[in-house]
Amino acid sequence: MSKLTDYYFWFAQPSSILDQADRYILYLFGSMLIVAVVLWIVRRMTPHQINKKLLSKFYSLFLYIGISGVIWYGLRFENTLLLGRRFIAGVIAIVGLVWLVFVLKYAIADFRSEKKAYEKELVKSKYLPR
Repeated sequence: MSKLTDYYFWFAQPSSILDQADRYILYLFGSMLIVAVVLWIVRRMTPHQINKKLLSKFYSLFLYIGISGVIWYGLRFENTLLLGRRFIAGVIAIVGLVWLVFVLKYAIADFRSEKKAYEKELVKSKYLPR
């Protein structure tokens, strides 16, 4: 854990040899891509539109952060001077956390009311002629 608080770990140019911490970061971002694929499959099988909307928000989060992280790992593997620094991986993780806060805010605050309104509209439209 002391590595994560070390200034040189994040801001200095890392050595050309990949460290174990770099592999752990790859595992984190790779697992986000796997979660995105699972969410995509679940989203495709969900018939309810509002549930699909919530799953789409989580899917987009995990997909784009995972892809960004894997691209960062590729740049780190190729020893790109500026974009291969661990600071960029930290920025990607922070962006993902901020994005997660907004998705959770939607899930907690707006999701229930939208779902109730959608279900009410479904009941109304059930008895209307087409």
